[in-house]
Amino acid sequence: MNAYVKGAILSLILVAGGLYWFWRYQDQLPVREKPAHYNLIDKMEREGVPTFQLPRLNGSQFDFKSVQGKVVIVNFWASWCNPCVQEFPSLIKLIDHFKGDVILLAISTDENKSDIESFLKAFGLPKPNIEILWDPERKVATTYGVGKIPESFLVGKNQKLIRKIIGIDDWATPDAFAFFTSLVQGGAPAPAPDAAPAN
Repeated sequence: MNAYVKGAILSLILVAGGLYWFWRYQDQLPVREKPAHYNLIDKMEREGVPTFQLPRLNGSQFDFKSVQGKVVIVNFWASWCNPCVQEFPSLIKLIDHFKGDVILLAISTDENKSDIESFLKAFGLPKPNIEILWDPERKVATTYGVGKIPESFLVGKNQKLIRKIIGIDDWATPDAFAFFTSLVQGGAPAPAPDAAPAN
């Protein structure tokens, strides 16, 4: 028997043995679990995003439940974050365009209130339908599984997650306006813009 035939027979034996082992022990194979990040996203889509209360800069308390029935963007940012600074003007344009049908919850993770105030002055804030909230200990950011900023959570009228956006996005494009119009009107949403990675 030549070496080629011996090799072919050995290969067949190994393959058959592997198939038998898989069939015999498949119920004992370890199952790779989803990362906690994806489990959290799934839960937000099924059950709704976490509710919270956070202070505004004037000291009054904001309650997330007060925006039920609105399309909401929960945006985590900080004044020292250059991508956050780049993204903010398009968020403002989007909110202005929808005149109260879309609400922005801009949650700052800054440690110092003065840094937030300087940021707001640069953008002419406060403005209607934009809530500037402060999460200095990052408790809400942790609850939402925020890994880096900016991160945004697009929330439907039923307060269930529609989409998570990691990194900077342009919120003021025609495609973005069409997508949000479909959400506001309550029909099937138009395809979401693909300007930024999402999970």
